[in-house]
Amino acid sequence: DEPKKQSREDWRKAKELEEARKAGTAPAAVDEEGKDINPHIPQYISSAPWYFGAKGPTLKHQRPQPEKQREFSQINDYYSRGEFVSRRASKYRKGACENCGALTHKKKDCLEVIQHMQSLFIDSYICYAPCNYLPSLKLDYDGKRDRWNGFDPACYHGVIEEYRKVEEVRGVVDDSEDEVDGDEDKYADNADMPGTKVDSKQRITVRNLRIREDVAKYLRNLDPNSAYYDPKTRSMRDNPYKNSNKTPEE
Repeated sequence: DEPKKQSREDWRKAKELEEARKAGTAPAAVDEEGKDINPHIPQYISSAPWYFGAKGPTLKHQRPQPEKQREFSQINDYYSRGEFVSRRASKYRKGACENCGALTHKKKDCLEVIQHMQSLFIDSYICYAPCNYLPSLKLDYDGKRDRWNGFDPACYHGVIEEYRKVEEVRGVVDDSEDEVDGDEDKYADNADMPGTKVDSKQRITVRNLRIREDVAKYLRNLDPNSAYYDPKTRSMRDNPYKNSNKTPEE
């Protein structure tokens, strides 16, 4: 029914009741479900249109209407792999693929081996492919653009297993390399070069440098016939105090 014209007195009473509800001196309006309606909601939101058919105060017109909601396919509904809707055909059907004879695609989209004799012209030598099951999907905006739509996690188990095997082999190789490195370090400790020291535990090479305040070995005895000093390796081949009648403490 169309709304009736409201008199000035009725409008004034409704306005006073609205102000009282906002002030908290009057109880709030209750909808058909027994829930209170916030009196501070604007009138253009709380007032239901006349064609909605509301019998009293309600906010149901602001909620989604089940009869007007569009139904979309669920996230698990997608094209089935390896499922066919029919058996192989024995002759060409109008509108089918000219290469394999399936009704689900055209010749330009066909992935089968190209036949020398097209199925459109000959039937006796063509092995028609069965039609794949193509469900009628109603996808929303996000469903059409979902990159993972139709992804089967079970298909990734093979990749995970392959990576696991690679890690196992890599661990075995690393263990064998560590054993070889340990053997090399064992021999490196006993084969120090002159002027260097190899520490296998720290994996660093320490060069034995003298303190700059100390007197150099070749200056301890200036006798040209004294012990031979090799400047390249910084090593003294003999006792520098051999012919000087001095002790190393002096």
